[in-house]
Amino acid sequence: MARPRKFDTEAAIDAAMNTFWTKGYTATSTDDLAESTGMLRGSLYNAFGGKRQLFELALRHYREGGAAGDRTMPDDLPPLERIRQLLRTGVDRTTADHRGCLAVNTVTELALREPELADLARQAFIPLETRLTEAVDAGRLRGEIRSDRAPQVLARQVMATFHGLLLQAKAGFDPESLHATIDAVVDDLRP
Repeated sequence: MARPRKFDTEAAIDAAMNTFWTKGYTATSTDDLAESTGMLRGSLYNAFGGKRQLFELALRHYREGGAAGDRTMPDDLPPLERIRQLLRTGVDRTTADHRGCLAVNTVTELALREPELADLARQAFIPLETRLTEAVDAGRLRGEIRSDRAPQVLARQVMATFHGLLLQAKAGFDPESLHATIDAVVDDLRP
Protein backbone atom coordinates (compact mmCIF):
# COMPACT_ATOMS: atom_id res chain seq x y z
CA MET A 1 0.00 0.00 0.00
CA ALA A 2 1.41 3.39 -1.02
CA ARG A 3 2.05 5.97 1.66
CA PRO A 4 0.00 9.17 1.37
CA ARG A 5 1.81 12.36 0.42
CA LYS A 6 2.82 14.43 3.41
CA PHE A 7 2.65 17.80 1.74
CA ASP A 8 0.01 20.16 0.45
CA THR A 9 0.36 20.28 -3.34
CA GLU A 10 -1.26 23.72 -3.70
CA ALA A 11 0.90 25.18 -0.93
CA ALA A 12 4.02 23.73 -2.56
CA ILE A 13 3.09 25.18 -5.95
CA ASP A 14 2.34 28.55 -4.33
CA ALA A 15 5.70 28.53 -2.53
CA ALA A 16 7.47 27.60 -5.76
CA MET A 17 5.60 30.35 -7.63
CA ASN A 18 6.80 32.92 -5.11
CA THR A 19 10.37 31.66 -5.37
CA PHE A 20 10.32 31.87 -9.18
CA TRP A 21 8.65 35.27 -8.96
CA THR A 22 11.36 36.60 -6.65
CA LYS A 23 14.42 35.03 -8.30
CA GLY A 24 13.37 34.33 -11.88
CA TYR A 25 13.29 30.97 -13.61
CA THR A 26 16.97 30.70 -14.49
CA ALA A 27 18.32 31.83 -11.12
CA THR A 28 16.04 29.52 -9.14
CA SER A 29 17.80 26.30 -8.21
CA THR A 30 16.28 23.01 -7.16
CA ASP A 31 17.73 23.69 -3.70
CA ASP A 32 15.83 27.01 -3.61
CA LEU A 33 12.63 25.17 -4.48
CA ALA A 34 13.27 22.48 -1.89
CA GLU A 35 13.83 25.13 0.76
CA SER A 36 10.77 27.22 -0.13
CA THR A 37 8.42 24.24 -0.39
CA GLY A 38 9.85 22.40 2.60
CA MET A 39 10.31 19.30 0.44
CA LEU A 40 13.36 17.19 -0.24
CA ARG A 41 14.83 17.36 -3.74
CA GLY A 42 13.81 13.77 -4.49
CA SER A 43 10.28 14.46 -3.29
CA LEU A 44 10.09 17.48 -5.59
CA TYR A 45 11.07 15.37 -8.58
CA ASN A 46 8.67 12.59 -7.60
CA ALA A 47 5.78 15.01 -7.07
CA PHE A 48 6.33 17.45 -9.94
CA GLY A 49 8.83 15.93 -12.35
CA GLY A 50 11.42 18.70 -12.19
CA LYS A 51 12.03 22.43 -12.20
CA ARG A 52 10.45 23.10 -15.60
CA GLN A 53 7.28 21.16 -14.80
CA LEU A 54 6.98 22.91 -11.44
CA PHE A 55 7.46 26.28 -13.17
CA GLU A 56 4.65 25.46 -15.60
CA LEU A 57 2.39 24.65 -12.66
CA ALA A 58 3.46 27.88 -10.94
CA LEU A 59 2.59 29.95 -14.05
CA ARG A 60 -0.82 28.29 -14.29
CA HIS A 61 -1.36 28.91 -10.57
CA TYR A 62 -0.44 32.59 -11.08
CA ARG A 63 -2.82 32.93 -14.02
CA GLU A 64 -5.68 31.13 -12.29
CA GLY A 65 -5.18 33.31 -9.22
CA GLY A 66 -6.33 36.31 -11.21
CA ALA A 67 -2.80 37.58 -11.83
CA ALA A 68 -3.82 41.25 -11.68
CA GLY A 69 -7.25 42.32 -12.79
CA ASP A 70 -9.65 40.29 -10.68
CA ARG A 71 -8.37 41.39 -7.29
CA THR A 72 -7.55 44.99 -8.10
CA MET A 73 -10.42 46.02 -10.36
CA PRO A 74 -13.58 45.59 -8.28
CA ASP A 75 -16.81 46.07 -10.24
CA ASP A 76 -18.28 48.38 -7.59
CA LEU A 77 -15.87 51.19 -8.57
CA PRO A 78 -16.48 53.52 -11.51
CA PRO A 79 -14.61 52.27 -14.60
CA LEU A 80 -11.87 54.90 -14.60
CA GLU A 81 -11.25 54.28 -10.92
CA ARG A 82 -11.01 50.53 -11.56
CA ILE A 83 -8.27 51.25 -14.08
CA ARG A 84 -6.52 53.73 -11.78
CA GLN A 85 -6.65 51.25 -8.89
CA LEU A 86 -5.13 48.48 -11.02
CA LEU A 87 -2.24 50.72 -12.04
CA ARG A 88 -1.63 52.13 -8.55
CA THR A 89 -1.86 48.76 -6.83
CA GLY A 90 0.64 47.27 -9.25
CA VAL A 91 3.06 50.17 -8.88
CA ASP A 92 2.77 50.27 -5.10
CA ARG A 93 3.19 46.51 -4.73
CA THR A 94 6.20 46.48 -7.05
CA THR A 95 7.76 49.47 -5.30
CA ALA A 96 7.46 47.54 -2.02
CA ASP A 97 8.61 44.08 -3.14
CA HIS A 98 10.45 44.76 -6.46
CA ARG A 99 8.96 41.64 -8.04
CA GLY A 100 6.74 43.16 -10.71
CA CYS A 101 4.52 40.79 -12.67
CA LEU A 102 5.52 37.14 -12.90
CA ALA A 103 4.15 36.90 -16.44
CA VAL A 104 6.05 39.98 -17.66
CA ASN A 105 9.20 38.82 -15.89
CA THR A 106 8.92 35.41 -17.52
CA VAL A 107 8.32 36.74 -21.02
CA THR A 108 11.21 39.17 -20.62
CA GLU A 109 13.55 36.47 -19.32
CA LEU A 110 12.57 33.51 -21.48
CA ALA A 111 11.04 34.68 -24.77
CA LEU A 112 14.06 33.69 -26.86
CA ARG A 113 15.37 30.72 -24.85
CA GLU A 114 12.15 29.04 -23.71
CA PRO A 115 9.36 30.17 -26.06
CA GLU A 116 6.88 27.59 -24.73
CA LEU A 117 7.24 28.91 -21.18
CA ALA A 118 7.04 32.49 -22.42
CA ASP A 119 3.86 31.63 -24.33
CA LEU A 120 2.36 30.10 -21.19
CA ALA A 121 3.22 33.30 -19.31
CA ARG A 122 1.63 35.45 -22.03
CA GLN A 123 -1.65 33.65 -21.44
CA ALA A 124 -1.86 35.51 -18.11
CA PHE A 125 -2.31 38.73 -20.10
CA ILE A 126 -5.61 37.56 -21.63
CA PRO A 127 -7.81 37.88 -18.52
CA LEU A 128 -6.25 41.27 -17.73
CA GLU A 129 -7.00 42.51 -21.23
CA THR A 130 -10.56 41.22 -20.88
CA ARG A 131 -11.06 43.03 -17.54
CA LEU A 132 -9.63 46.25 -18.98
CA THR A 133 -11.81 46.00 -22.10
CA GLU A 134 -14.86 45.51 -19.87
CA ALA A 135 -13.91 48.60 -17.84
CA VAL A 136 -13.45 50.64 -21.03
CA ASP A 137 -16.82 49.45 -22.38
CA ALA A 138 -18.53 50.32 -19.10
CA GLY A 139 -16.87 53.73 -19.04
CA ARG A 140 -17.95 54.44 -22.59
CA LEU A 141 -21.55 53.59 -21.72
CA ARG A 142 -21.35 56.10 -18.86
CA GLY A 143 -19.77 58.74 -21.12
CA GLU A 144 -16.59 58.73 -19.01
CA ILE A 145 -14.19 57.14 -21.51
CA ARG A 146 -13.41 58.30 -25.02
CA SER A 147 -15.08 56.54 -27.93
CA ASP A 148 -12.72 57.48 -30.76
CA ARG A 149 -10.76 54.20 -30.45
CA ALA A 150 -11.87 50.61 -30.15
CA PRO A 151 -12.24 49.41 -26.54
CA GLN A 152 -9.67 46.65 -27.02
CA VAL A 153 -7.14 49.17 -28.37
CA LEU A 154 -7.60 51.36 -25.30
CA ALA A 155 -7.38 48.30 -23.05
CA ARG A 156 -4.11 47.23 -24.69
CA GLN A 157 -2.78 50.77 -24.36
CA VAL A 158 -3.51 50.70 -20.62
CA MET A 159 -2.04 47.19 -20.32
CA ALA A 160 1.16 48.26 -22.07
CA THR A 161 1.41 51.24 -19.74
CA PHE A 162 0.76 48.99 -16.75
CA HIS A 163 3.58 46.62 -17.66
CA GLY A 164 5.92 49.53 -18.37
CA LEU A 165 5.09 51.09 -15.01
CA LEU A 166 5.83 47.80 -13.25
CA LEU A 167 9.24 47.64 -14.93
CA GLN A 168 9.95 51.23 -13.90
CA ALA A 169 8.89 50.48 -10.32
CA LYS A 170 11.22 47.45 -10.31
CA ALA A 171 14.01 49.70 -11.56
CA GLY A 172 13.50 52.04 -8.61
CA PHE A 173 11.74 54.97 -10.29
CA ASP A 174 10.23 57.45 -7.85
CA PRO A 175 6.71 56.28 -6.88
CA GLU A 176 5.35 59.84 -7.01
CA SER A 177 6.40 60.21 -10.64
CA LEU A 178 4.82 56.84 -11.44
CA HIS A 179 1.58 57.96 -9.75
CA ALA A 180 1.67 61.15 -11.83
CA THR A 181 2.01 58.99 -14.95
CA ILE A 182 -0.98 56.93 -13.82
CA ASP A 183 -3.07 60.08 -13.43
CA ALA A 184 -2.05 61.23 -16.91
CA VAL A 185 -2.96 57.86 -18.44
CA VAL A 186 -6.37 57.88 -16.77
CA ASP A 187 -6.96 61.50 -17.86
CA ASP A 188 -6.09 60.54 -21.45
CA LEU A 189 -8.91 58.00 -21.41
CA ARG A 190 -11.49 60.72 -20.82
CA PRO A 191 -13.52 62.07 -23.78
